[in-house]
Amino acid sequence: MKKIGLFGGTFNPIHNGHLNLLRQVQAEMQFDELLLIPSHIPPHKAASDLASGNDRLEMLRLAIEDMPEAGVCDIELHNSGKSYTIDTLKKLRQIFPTADFYFIVGTDMLLTFDEWKQWREILKLTYLVASGRDEGEYERLLEKAQKLNKDRIIVLHTQPFPLSSTQIRQKVKAGEDVSQLLPPKVLRYIKQKGLYR
Repeated sequence: MKKIGLFGGTFNPIHNGHLNLLRQVQAEMQFDELLLIPSHIPPHKAASDLASGNDRLEMLRLAIEDMPEAGVCDIELHNSGKSYTIDTLKKLRQIFPTADFYFIVGTDMLLTFDEWKQWREILKLTYLVASGRDEGEYERLLEKAQKLNKDRIIVLHTQPFPLSSTQIRQKVKAGEDVSQLLPPKVLRYIKQKGLYR
């Protein structure tokens, strides 16, 4: 059975925090394939300075060039409305009818997971892989996993790399140095395209 890891997000832009998490999860889970899925309009966020879907897709491609098992999936960018995980999973199930899906989520996502649209259905279609970014988070995640469905939720202990895309956009706008926070090719792309100015 093929194991496919799924990592969704706005990726506005993708940064070293994302990549650090992905590498840790991949080392632990050993996915056959890893799909990064940029969202069209994220249901939980106001998207004021959102780069275009094509720009975010291209930055993802550049960021994962050295990860042979990783690929980019533009399935949500074709949506006309908001991107809901349940709809994406149903479409992916048609493309990969026999694969096991593992949907990678952060702390805040797991802690509010039972507020998601059709969350019980989501757990029938995929396992959740949650990672605690801070030390205290790990215990809270385990507790939440027990409450929701401990058979379908895997909690990993990962080394935190606290960083947000919002911080990066603010720094770019202010003309600050972000070379330590982004893959070099992504930084070059942002400069070339004049994004987040």
